Amino acid sequence: MLSLSPLWRNSLRIWLASTLVIGVLFWSGRNQVLGLALVMAVLFVNENDLTPTRSIGQKVAGALIGFLTAIVMQELSTSWVVLGLALLFTGVQVRGLGLLKGLNTAYLSCWAVELMHHGNQFNWAVIFDLAFAAVVGILMAQIATWALWPHRPLQQLSALEAGITNQLSQQISAMQQWLSSGGAPPAVLRSQDLLPSILLLQQLRDQTQGLAMPAHTKQLLSRWAQTGSLWRHVLRQWLLLEPLLQQLATPLPAERPELLLRSTLADLAERLHAQPAAAPVPSTSRPAQLWLEEAGHLGAPQPLLLAIGQQCQELQRLLHSRALLRSALAQLSASNR
Repeated sequence: MLSLSPLWRNSLRIWLASTLVIGVLFWSGRNQVLGLALVMAVLFVNENDLTPTRSIGQKVAGALIGFLTAIVMQELSTSWVVLGLALLFTGVQVRGLGLLKGLNTAYLSCWAVELMHHGNQFNWAVIFDLAFAAVVGILMAQIATWALWPHRPLQQLSALEAGITNQLSQQISAMQQWLSSGGAPPAVLRSQDLLPSILLLQQLRDQTQGLAMPAHTKQLLSRWAQTGSLWRHVLRQWLLLEPLLQQLATPLPAERPELLLRSTLADLAERLHAQPAAAPVPSTSRPAQLWLEEAGHLGAPQPLLLAIGQQCQELQRLLHSRALLRSALAQLSASNR
């Protein structure tokens, strides 16, 4: 199951959460509020929350605040102006109590009260049914998430970063193969192929703000967030380099195996998989004259080879920085055992 794509994993979670919600609501005889419970279940299936227990508490509290605020306001009037005021008061209360992860549920619950019971008289049975539906939807979403793939963020991050590394490595290998053999160039790497995983690493810094957790864990997550930021720069540099490489005439001369371009791309591929302690330090500068000579060997414009050389050198520096970060992560992880 762990090999499934994120789309399939999330689809199965939603299916399980929806099935559980339907079963609980029909068993309890409250199928009239099934729609609200299903909306809550679909919205709050989540596999990337670092503090799921705290989050679910805030979401449930936010939903209850939204319900109660809307009910009190509807006792005064059922106009849309009053609904707007109810949403405003709901947001103020939730933010004031520090329940930021429950803000969306609070707004949704407040709006659902107006939508489902506009102009009707409320009673405690209706209030309980709506609150019950919201709580069941959120709980079933969490149960579906935990039951299938328990969330262990610190264990998942290494696999996430390894996936990014493998995708870029495959792209570099495809480019090397094309430069050596010619033919149709490989499809360019799309930013959306790697960016979602990179953003998951980057967002760790935001998720840890204001959370009470051990200093060591916070430092470890901060390092992973730095890794995400570094990967974003690596992706940007590769996306700039790839179109430049595709302007070269292929195949490269087979009688010149010592070509600087070949050795540089091989060095990039090696840096991706090198152990942190074994990662070579990039040279401080690669003489522009070498790339100008390379242009003569390849029969390519000199500005093109200079641009390629500059991009490759920047990638080498970034991948060296990544190796240093990996070394720091390895030390932090070892000290945590």
